[in-house]
Amino acid sequence: MDLEFSIIYGCFAILSAAATVTTFVTGILFFYAGDQFGKLNDIASIFQVILMLPLTILFVQLLPDWFAVWAVLAALVGAAGMLISAYGQGLLVFERINFNRSQQFFPSGAAIGLWLLTVNALALASSLLTPVLAWIGVAAGLGYILTVIGFLRSGQSSPLFSIGALLLGIAYPAWAVWLGMILH
Repeated sequence: MDLEFSIIYGCFAILSAAATVTTFVTGILFFYAGDQFGKLNDIASIFQVILMLPLTILFVQLLPDWFAVWAVLAALVGAAGMLISAYGQGLLVFERINFNRSQQFFPSGAAIGLWLLTVNALALASSLLTPVLAWIGVAAGLGYILTVIGFLRSGQSSPLFSIGALLLGIAYPAWAVWLGMILH
């Protein structure tokens, strides 16, 4: 991979981590301190997923050829989840839908989680990433999936939702920053 593109992908990884932390913090503030943090959370979550999109392309390029089909399928699933999530949040930010209607887009996070699980498992199997970094990525993907399962079972009050959100809120930024530093 060209060094210039590597640096660009690294910047996207780090920026997606920053947006994830912002989404995580403003989400907590929204649920505990009130509506004034809701709009900030919605905007941050758009950036969170849009900034991940280039990473789907990155792993298609970096994973060995024998994983090409899996890498492309994972990228398509992940990108679909990211775009659906950004679309739903965009509708909410621009007040085209209300908070309750925006929740129909929440399950798209499972596609993001599946992408993270898949690319990190492939990266682990091919020694593309260190085992620790790949397992942190797996944890981030699991966090996304647990958050969605918890949400579908009993909404934001579900302990599974909270556990998943905490796991993804810690693991994804750690993974993305570490990945970004490797790419720089």
